[in-house]
Amino acid sequence: SGRPPGGAGTHRFRSPAIALRALLALAALVTACDRTDFSSAWTTAAPLPEPLQEMHAAVLKETIYIAGGIDRQNAASRAAYRYDPGTDAWERIADLPDGRHHMPLAVANDTLYAVGGLGPQGFNPVATLWLYEEATDRWVDRAQLPESRGASGAGVLGGKIIVVGGFGSGGALLDSIAIYDPATNQWRRGTPMPTRRDHLSVATLGGRLFAIGGRPLDADRNFAAIEMFSPLTESWLALPPMPTARGGLGAVGMGREIHVVGGETSSSVFSEHEAFDP
Repeated sequence: SGRPPGGAGTHRFRSPAIALRALLALAALVTACDRTDFSSAWTTAAPLPEPLQEMHAAVLKETIYIAGGIDRQNAASRAAYRYDPGTDAWERIADLPDGRHHMPLAVANDTLYAVGGLGPQGFNPVATLWLYEEATDRWVDRAQLPESRGASGAGVLGGKIIVVGGFGSGGALLDSIAIYDPATNQWRRGTPMPTRRDHLSVATLGGRLFAIGGRPLDADRNFAAIEMFSPLTESWLALPPMPTARGGLGAVGMGREIHVVGGETSSSVFSEHEAFDP
């Protein structure tokens, strides 16, 4: 009924002593390899076959996938790759049907989805949903989002993809959320998010989704907001704000905590790493 996971009824942020690089290495290994023999050291892995930025990554069957991004010509890329940690090798898979960047990837029911995003020209939001079909190495159109959106956040709960925030047509800042059921190939709208924002991050923990940070179309007006969505009650709960307001950040739920890292303004980037116990 909106009670945070963990049952304690208290919420706190802390600044972990763990180095950011160790955390990210650990999180990637936990997700991709299900290993327990971790060290806190970086190693150099095979580089991407081409330089890309503003793309998302997802893990499917112990393989890391990326799709889209902005290439060295400052254009929306159609490229998609997968990385096998066992062989330390990248493989190019079928190109996206069109160029995209700022496009979340989500894995639901052992299937990879590419959700909305910006492109192919400039920063124009789109409503496409593409499913990657491994057996045939192709991207398949699925039901379009209820509205175009890019620079949004996406998470998966109960086998359903939940997309929050971003900006839509005409640069409209969005508080709406869209929930996709792969079983029926249908979208429905959910309870709007309390804070309209783009360039936010999303994490899932304890059967709930957390919308974290972001900004109102202005990288110098970052938000510290963190809001929790419960799919059982279709309700949002505002939680204590982050110590550091930021957009363009990364977040992951691990153990009992949400770890929030990095971020940007129009002229600088953040190194802060803060952890939240819901």
